[in-house]
Parts: sequence; structure tokens; C-alpha cells
Amino acid sequence: MKFTFTLILSLIVYLSQGQSLKLSVGQSFAYEATKFTSGHTEMYSYSNYDYWSINFVVSEHENGLYKIRATPKRFIRKIADGFQDSNLSFDEQQENFWAFACKINTLSTFDLWVNDNREIVKVDGQEKIKKTLLTKLTQMNIPEGSQKFRDLANGIISARYYEMLCSFFKPDGKFAYHNNSNEGLILSSAIDTVEVKQISIGKLTEENNYLTKFNLVIVDGKPTALHNKLLIEAKEKINYQKYSSKISKARNKITKLMSLYDRDKGSQTIEEKVMKSLDSLDRGFAYDNFEYLGEKLRVLAYVGTGYEELLNKVPYEFLTEDNQVESKLVDDIERGDFTNAVKAINLLFTKFKGTGYYPLNMYNISNSIHNSFGKFVHLTNNSDSLKIVLKTFQDIEALKILTATDLFRGLKSYTQAKLANNKKELSAVAATRFNSLFDMSGRYHILIYDELSKKKLPDSLKLTYIDHVIELGKQKIDLVSAGKIDKLDSFILRNSLKGNKVIYKKNLADAYYRKSKLRTSDSISYLVMAADYMPTQQDLLDNDEGLKSEYRFTPYISYNDIYLAAGGESDLNADEKLKRYVETVIIEPERYQILKDKFTKFYPNGIFKDFFTSALQKTLPKIPVFSLTERNGSNTTETDLRAKFVFVDFWGTWCGACVDEIDKIQAVYSKNPNPERLMVTTIACYDKKKNVDDFMAKRGFSYPVLMSDGKVEHDFKVTEYPTKVLLLPIGVYLTIPNSTNYNVLLKKYLAWEI
Repeated sequence: MKFTFTLILSLIVYLSQGQSLKLSVGQSFAYEATKFTSGHTEMYSYSNYDYWSINFVVSEHENGLYKIRATPKRFIRKIADGFQDSNLSFDEQQENFWAFACKINTLSTFDLWVNDNREIVKVDGQEKIKKTLLTKLTQMNIPEGSQKFRDLANGIISARYYEMLCSFFKPDGKFAYHNNSNEGLILSSAIDTVEVKQISIGKLTEENNYLTKFNLVIVDGKPTALHNKLLIEAKEKINYQKYSSKISKARNKITKLMSLYDRDKGSQTIEEKVMKSLDSLDRGFAYDNFEYLGEKLRVLAYVGTGYEELLNKVPYEFLTEDNQVESKLVDDIERGDFTNAVKAINLLFTKFKGTGYYPLNMYNISNSIHNSFGKFVHLTNNSDSLKIVLKTFQDIEALKILTATDLFRGLKSYTQAKLANNKKELSAVAATRFNSLFDMSGRYHILIYDELSKKKLPDSLKLTYIDHVIELGKQKIDLVSAGKIDKLDSFILRNSLKGNKVIYKKNLADAYYRKSKLRTSDSISYLVMAADYMPTQQDLLDNDEGLKSEYRFTPYISYNDIYLAAGGESDLNADEKLKRYVETVIIEPERYQILKDKFTKFYPNGIFKDFFTSALQKTLPKIPVFSLTERNGSNTTETDLRAKFVFVDFWGTWCGACVDEIDKIQAVYSKNPNPERLMVTTIACYDKKKNVDDFMAKRGFSYPVLMSDGKVEHDFKVTEYPTKVLLLPIGVYLTIPNSTNYNVLLKKYLAWEI
């Protein structure tokens, strides 16, 4: 479904569609134009603004064709948060294709061939412009995005593009012509186009609006009455003064410094280069210019020192990114300071909300909120402090931002449970319902239940409550598993929220365990359910960090052990019992001997090594096929590592967390607890060999480094850095949690007979 209609906004006397173009050789004229583009669907909206001006000189007229030399003079573009002005020098331009294309155009010329009927029949010169542009992009070391610059240039620096820029001769629709001469040049035009089309996904429609204007501004060197009117309008529309200000130029420079760091992160000299440029920028601003300091924070988050001190100094309203607001709020809450919490939440859900129903960074915001506010409430028993927190939650509700209110609903109920002093208040909390996407409802339901138990609410009410918790937990797992949630961006669901299924399973395990203590007559059946929802090795692969956060509130308990110790063994055959022990041993390798003893008891004549090897191969993921080059030039494949246990660290010189603990990897390598059975290697991901070589030389490290092929980290399902895995000599691997002493942890795994 698509339709287009045209509204003529300006008609200036003497309409004459049939009038031929009558120009003389040597005649000059100039046009300026604007194009305002806006659009929306039910999920997002956008708006862009373009201004350009072009000078023309008629150089030939033969056989009904005019050859007109075109010289673009200026381009101004405002696209989302991006601003481009071709009047700026190359060094001041944004580091993207369009900024440089516009700048190169103003330093170039091309020829139009226009017939007497006002039709552009040919464009010459674009190939030279394309070559000049690509050369300049290479010289300036501008980073490519998802599309190669050559492909962009082939698609954009084209005859069609220049025809669009020069559509002043015969545009669509009915237009007005200049009435004071015979050349037939169009004096002014405005055309408003609306396009509505069906989006292939679902029943959504997309509506786009295009308002294009142009004016004849110079004829034979003399300005017309319309001279610069569109330039004045454009500057007003895009708030040009803001984007051409000193702070805007500093912002652009900081963006370039971040791009430079991103391109060369891991280099042993990059920090010095970036900080030297930043120091130079500092000298142009007062020490308390918070607008500039807010921009400076963007760089200090990755390079140099002093980020936390500066973040504490800059007021919330001058912060430029949601992650800055999020970090500052977390710091405040950890100090017990709730003074600016409402302001911070308001900024996160208004200024940084974006165009979707949820802020695009909602998953990270949610985790930060629940791990800071939640920690404070969980560890605080002072009623006055809890009342301050509760008042903060009520003030956030008063903002009337539904997504923010939902985010805090579980936390608020948990705070009320901790403050409750009698059965009536506790019953009111137990009757409160919450289960939105980001409220960590499973965690707070469990914590509220524990408060109900501690304050001796009757078992009948607790049973009703825990049944409700279990039902909601199952609903949440089903909702996320469905693969589509209303008003939630599919990217957030796929890349973030889906990983929370691991947390929901853990919450269900906790809930079933608590029900087993209530329903003593059926305790075994509920204990087995708790054991079934216990996190597995695959769960650790999927969301290790999420589980670690959850254990700070509801600690890890081996429900398998409790189930088996409580008599659960009577309901299982030997193989089922051993399977449960195997799952526990993978995560807790020190339980290996217990498993071996159990096997010997069940199968006195069995071969434990064969059993354990088979069980691990059925449970753990297979080692992917890979062939990687060591930095010394040798080649290593997965088959080369089959003979031993292999401890592998996925890291990068660009990764601060990796570098901070890399000395531990060197310690494992140099003080190998069992060289006959253990190999140690690392895989440098998204890195450059030179950066790795320089880093190793500077730090004096000697552990092996394989250079990633860009595929191996995905095959091992690495989602964060650093990540440690242990390859077993039987063709499978497991994830190793971060540790303060890897040698101690590895000794436990090396005790396995496989």
C-alpha cells in the first residue's frame, strides 16, 4: 500500500509549464534549496534537515542542449544528533562518509546537459569527484561503517544524485517562473510530499514527509529578493548557533578522540595521544564549565584517570549520556545519598529515553537500579533509612512515567515488607501484585517471602504467596521464550532480556525449595522441582554475571544435595542419581570424589572413568573446530590440544578488565600446577598483532597468544571479556568462573580422571 500526493505551497505569478529554457552562454545564476524529511511508525520517529546551494555558469548551447557548469558552494545537514557543515575544515568535519562527501562536493565541479525542455539529460564529472572523495577518506583515515566507502560512493556520487541536487530546471508539479526576463528560470518552489507504505513486519505502516524548497538567489552576479532566505530559515530550523558553537566543536573533537581510541585501542601509545589532545582541549574551557566537563567524561570512561572524581563533580543535568547518569546514580546510592535519585530517574526516562516504549539501554539501567537500590534495601535494617528509600520510590511514581514506576514496583514492595511491623501490613504487602519485564520480580518475591517467614506470617498466607510466586515465574519464562513481547524492541529481547531466563529459573528453584519447607508432607516432590531448576553449566555460559548478581541477594544452595539427602534417592534409579551428581560436580569440581564414591557404591564392578567421560560428553558443549595462528607464526588447531586439559583465556589488549587480571594468566602459565596434564593459552580477540606484541614486551609476559580469526569467539559463545574456558581432553569444554587464584581452581579440575 503506497500513495503520494503533492501540495504546492508557493505559486508566484505567471505559470507557464510550456515555457522553454532560454539561457545565454556565459550567463551565471545560483540556487539554494532545503529538504526537510520526517517520518514515523508506531515504534519510532525521525527528522532530518538538508540545506545546499549551487552556482551555475552556462558554458555551451548547441543543438538544443545547454552545457552548464555546476559548483556546489555549501551543504548543511542535521540528521538525528549529527551535524555537518561543508564550511568547516576537513579536520573539523565529523568522521563519516556524508560529511566528507559534502565537503568534497564544494571543492568540485560537474557539468549538466539540459535541453530546451528543462530536462537534465546527462551529468559529467562525478567519477572524478568520487575518486577525490575516496582518496581523501583514506588520507584522513576515516573509519568505515557497515558499508564500504566505495560501495557508498558508487551508490551516491551518481548522475541521479546530482540531478536531485539540481532539480531547479524542471521539478515535478506546477511551479512559478521568473517574470522579468526571458530565460525561464524558476524563481521559487515548495513541494510537500507524503508517502505511506506498509512495513513487511506485522501490520505496521510507515509515514514519511518530504518538504522541498528552492529559491533562485543570484542572476548574473546580482542577488535576487530571495537571496539567503532559505539559509536563514535553515539555520533557525536546525539551531545552527548551537551546532557551530565552541562547545559543539569540542564535542566533535571528543567524538573523534573516542573514534581514534576505538580504532587503535590496545596500542601502547594510544592513551598518551588521546590524553595529550584532551589536555589541549581543556585549556579552552574554565575548570568549572560543566557543559564541557560532561563531554570530557565520554573520553575518561575509556582513557586516562579521574572518571569517578569528575563524574561526582558534574551535576546530573550536564551529563551527556545515559550511562553517565546511571553510573553517578549508582555511586550516590552506594553512599546512601538519595537526594538526586528522582532527578536521575527522570533524566533516564525522558532525556535519554529515545523513541521506543522502553529506553534502548533499559536492560543495563534495570540491572544498575536493582543492584544498587536493591543492595541498599537488602542490607539496611535501619527503619529511618528504609523510609527515605520508600519516599524516593513514591516520588518516582509521582513522575507518572509508567516504565519507571514498573521498574521500582518490586523494590518498593520489598522495602514495605522490611518496614512492616504487624500482620495487617505484611498481608497488604503479600497482596501486592507486580511482574513487569524489568522489575526483577522473582528476586523480590523471594526476599519478600523470607520477610513474611521471619516476621511469622501464618503458613496459610505464605503458601498462597509462594504459589503465586511460582506461577508468575513460569509466566515470565514463557513470555521471554515466546520470542516477541509487545512494545519491547526485538534487539533488547534477543540480546539482553532473553539471558534473564537463567535468573527466572534460579528464582523458581528458590521458590520451590521454600514451598518444600512449607509442605512437609510433599517436601520431596518440591525439592526435586527445586533441583530441576538449578542453574546448569549451560546457564553459566548464558548469563554467568547475572547469576553472580542474583547470588548476592539469594545465595547459591545446592538443591540437588538437599533433595538427595532428604531421601530423594528413594525415588530415583542409580543412573538418575548419578546424573544429578555429575551436574553438581561440573560446577563444583571439588565434589568429584563424592561422585566417584557414589558410582562405586551403585556399580562396584563398573569403570568410573568410562562413566564420567561419557556423562561429560553428553552434558557439555563440544569443542568447536578452529585453526588459529600464534603470534610467533605457528598454527594451532583444536586437534593439537586434545591430549591435555587446556586453560584458555579470551581477552584483548583493548579490554581494561582483561589487562587488569592478565598477570594471573601469566602466573598460571609460569607456575603450571600440572604441566604434564595442563596447557595454558590465550586467544586475543578484536585485536592487532602489533598491539599484542607491544603489550607483551612492555609487561614482560610470555604466555602463548593465538590471534582470533573473528569466528572462534562466537563458536565458543563468548559474550564478555575476559572469558575463561577449560578444554577437556575428551572433546568438550566448560566455562571457568572468574577467580582470584586460577591455579587453585584448576587443581580441582585436574583431579578428574578422564
